[in-house]
Amino acid sequence: MPIAPAGLDMARWFALVDRDVIVRRLLAVPVPLPERAVREAVGRAYRVLAFANPGGVEREVVDAFTSHHRNRATVRRYLDTGRRLIAELENPFELERIGIPVLLVWGERDLMVSASGADRVSAALPDAQIELLPGIGHCPQIEAPDRVAELLLAFPASLRRAA
Repeated sequence: MPIAPAGLDMARWFALVDRDVIVRRLLAVPVPLPERAVREAVGRAYRVLAFANPGGVEREVVDAFTSHHRNRATVRRYLDTGRRLIAELENPFELERIGIPVLLVWGERDLMVSASGADRVSAALPDAQIELLPGIGHCPQIEAPDRVAELLLAFPASLRRAA
């Protein structure tokens, strides 16, 4: 069973990051900053943008995400690379060519990738199973791991019943 990110409506993600006050200040400060300060700023933005309940995310999750954001130059480079890829990410899949069952798990409170992505998938693949998780943000595998596991484990079983 292939698992892939939706990759839809990524421009929205960059607009949110660009408007984030902490990220803007981090990139504008004219003096060198210690790694910890950079990682704290990136981690704060990550918590707010990726999770419906930013305070409920374990420190280890944020540390893992920020481990490769050691300085402002690296953060700027990642953002610049992402912006250059936006056009490629706009329509990354030829959805009509998908010939296998699809399970799409989406957080109802996903700020980073609009639910319009789910609409695009369901329009192209009317048999797709779409699970919208209430009260969950961009990372349902972190915010609701048990529910995501249930969905993944049940999905092949639902295929066997349909066959």
